[in-house]
Amino acid sequence: MTDPMRILIVEDDAIIGESIHMHLTNLGHAPYPPVDNEEEAKAVMATQEVDLAFLDIRLHEGDSGIELAKHIDGTNLCPYIFLTAYTDDRTLAEVGNTRPSGFIVKPFRKNDMKAAISIASLNRMLQDPSERESTLPDSPLHEVNDHVFVNVGGNWERVDIADILYLVSAHVYTEIHTVHGKKTTRRPLSQLVDELDAAGILRIHRSMAVNLRRVEGFDSHSVRIGNEEFPISNSYKKQVKERMRSL
Repeated sequence: MTDPMRILIVEDDAIIGESIHMHLTNLGHAPYPPVDNEEEAKAVMATQEVDLAFLDIRLHEGDSGIELAKHIDGTNLCPYIFLTAYTDDRTLAEVGNTRPSGFIVKPFRKNDMKAAISIASLNRMLQDPSERESTLPDSPLHEVNDHVFVNVGGNWERVDIADILYLVSAHVYTEIHTVHGKKTTRRPLSQLVDELDAAGILRIHRSMAVNLRRVEGFDSHSVRIGNEEFPISNSYKKQVKERMRSL
C-alpha cells in the first residue's frame, strides 16, 4: 500500500460517516472525524492537511457537497470523491460542473472505497509532472487519454478508448460496448462522456454516446457503426454535425 492518506469525510448520516471512518482506518489511512456540513468541512481544510475528501452530495439544512466541491476546485485543495444515493439527471448534471476523482453510489462496499482511493491517488500523480516522472517513468498509465478505468462488479478494469464502440445509459448503470464485448459499470454516462469527450467520445442522444473513431457513416438522423445504426436526437444534431466535419 502507498503512504496513509489524510482523508476528510463529509457525510450527514452519522452511521454512514462512522462506517466510512472505520473502513478507511482498516485500509491503513488516517481519516479525520466525520463532519456533516460545509462550514465544518471548510474549517478542517483550512487548518489541517487533507490529501483526499469524501463528499456526500446531499447534506442537511441545504448544504451541498457539490458546492463544497466547487470550493475545492477553485482553491485546488485536494482530490475528492462523491458519495451519493442519488443518480437522477438533475444530480448528474450538477456533478458535471465539478471535477471529482471518483463517484461512489450508496450502498457501497469497502472494496469500492479502496478502488476509488487508488484511482484518485493515481490521478493526482498523473496531474503532477514531478510525481509522474519519479513514480511512473516507464508506465503506460501516464497516457491518460488512451484509456479509462471503470468499476465492473467491484473491480476496476481498464478499457482502451480505441476499443470502445459506443456507450448506453441503463438507469444507474452504463453499458460500454467494445470490440471485445460489453462491460457494465455504475459510473454515469454523463460523467464518462465528460471525461472522454476530448478523446472522441461524443453524445448523440440523452442515453447514448459513440466513439467517433468507430463511426463509419452518418447523416442528419443517425450514425452507423458496423452494421448498426443509432439515432441522433434533435438536441445533439448540431454538435454531432460539427464534430464529424472537423475530423
